Order: sequence, then structure tokens, then C-alpha cells
Amino acid sequence: MNKPFLLAALICAHFVAPIHTVDAACVLAAPIGGPPSIRIAGKAGGEITAAQWSSTKAVDLVGCVPGARIISLTFCIKDCKGKDAMINGKDASISSAMRQMIGNLPSGTPFTVKVMVRDEKEKVWEVPDARFLWKG
Repeated sequence: MNKPFLLAALICAHFVAPIHTVDAACVLAAPIGGPPSIRIAGKAGGEITAAQWSSTKAVDLVGCVPGARIISLTFCIKDCKGKDAMINGKDASISSAMRQMIGNLPSGTPFTVKVMVRDEKEKVWEVPDARFLWKG
């Protein structure tokens, strides 16, 4: 392993470990200060079961941005008339209303998770939306 890569990995792990999980993608691909991403039940997207959903208390933020935090959380679905419906929160916590909205979806319904993230210097970071499929 070359020294610059090792140094970058150690710096990333040092700044992130107390607050966030450092995943392999962070260490291997993202530069120091790289963009964060979100996870639900350890997933960046895909199928979510009722068991996974019930055990999830918050949306996780992963990546190499020291001090990054979720300051706005939105769950988006299409209602039965095809119109956008959403529910918002002010941090990473999944509220009972959010839990109920997703839990009441018919199996096979897609939903999107959107977040706004700021770091410790109040810089806003773009975070890609995460798309999931409710399996119930």
C-alpha cells in the first residue's frame, strides 16, 4: 500500500470513526472530505422488509465528511392518485408518522429518501437520494 493512500485512509478513519461508520468505499474510493451518502438498515437502496424497517430508528449518514449531520429528512411516495406525497423531519430520526407512512404502503411500492446535510463548518453537502422498494 502506498504511503499517501495509507495516510488518507488513516486520516479519514480518525476524523470519522467517533461519529460515523467508515465503510470500505470511503477508504478505498472517496477522497478526504468526500461526499456523504445515506443508508437505511445498512442499505443505500433496494428492498426493505417490515423487519428491517421496524428495527431502524434513524437514517444513517456514511462517508468521509467530518462532523456531517442530517438537518432535514424527507420520505417521498406517490399516493394512490399518482401525486407526490411526503413527510419531513428535522434530523436523522425516523418519526412514528414516517414509520407509519412507509409501513402502510402496499408491498412493491417504491419510496425515496432525501436528506439535507451540513458539516461542522455549516457547509451544505449534496447527498444523492436513496430509492427503496417496500416489501412489507
